[in-house]
Amino acid sequence: MDYGYQLLRHVVQQVFGNLGAAARITILPIHLAYVLCGVLLYMLVGSVLFELAQQGQGQFGAPTPNPFESDAQAAAFAGRFFLGVVVCIPIFLIFYSWAAVGWHRYVLLEEHASGVAGAWNGKRIQSYIGAILRVALVMMALGFAASVVFGIILAVLPSPGVVLFLTEGMVIGFTWVFTRLGLVLPSAALGTYMKMGDSWAATQPVSGAILLPIIVIPLAFLIINTITGLLGILGVILYLGVAWIQALVNLALLTTLYGNLIEGRQLN
Repeated sequence: MDYGYQLLRHVVQQVFGNLGAAARITILPIHLAYVLCGVLLYMLVGSVLFELAQQGQGQFGAPTPNPFESDAQAAAFAGRFFLGVVVCIPIFLIFYSWAAVGWHRYVLLEEHASGVAGAWNGKRIQSYIGAILRVALVMMALGFAASVVFGIILAVLPSPGVVLFLTEGMVIGFTWVFTRLGLVLPSAALGTYMKMGDSWAATQPVSGAILLPIIVIPLAFLIINTITGLLGILGVILYLGVAWIQALVNLALLTTLYGNLIEGRQLN
């Protein structure tokens, strides 16, 4: 049986076969991250958006591309939003890593949650954040190089079709690279240090097969999120649940690859 299909099936079984445990371990930290960042951004820029809405500005179909009364107001809004994003990044990293460490350790070590969330393991969480930053630096460097190539190609072939093709190719390519390097994340959750080169080498035998889940998983959630976007307030509530499931699936992919390629576990 094709490895990519086996991998995808195992990931789905791992998530939906352990939803109860997954909820106890991850749902509180992940949603705390969403709520805290949402509240922070609202506190910083929500009042400005509310004023614009009251003025009938800042909406689709507005007569002017700039809904702000002045460039200074626009700059202030941009500054507040940027500040919110900067503050939200460490908040999200901490809470996401808390959930991720708990999930990896539950699957690979059978370490169960003792309360309403996974155990707070500060040392492992710190290591996990460090592993994320290591991978992120590589991805940023690749992103810079890709953007240069992207610009050169578009200068020669300025076409919407080329833009779409390159964009989709870059998304798949970046996800593939991240997955190839990403075994350092469950390794950090277990308390062992793995070099990114070792992760890359371990995933080499299945480098082609992992394209199937890499393509299918985002596509499936894109379709689901598009549908929930049509459901109004109910869609917003459903979106939070879908975002949680998507985070679990992404974590399960790395956990499954680590268990199979590093620990020698069989796929179902």
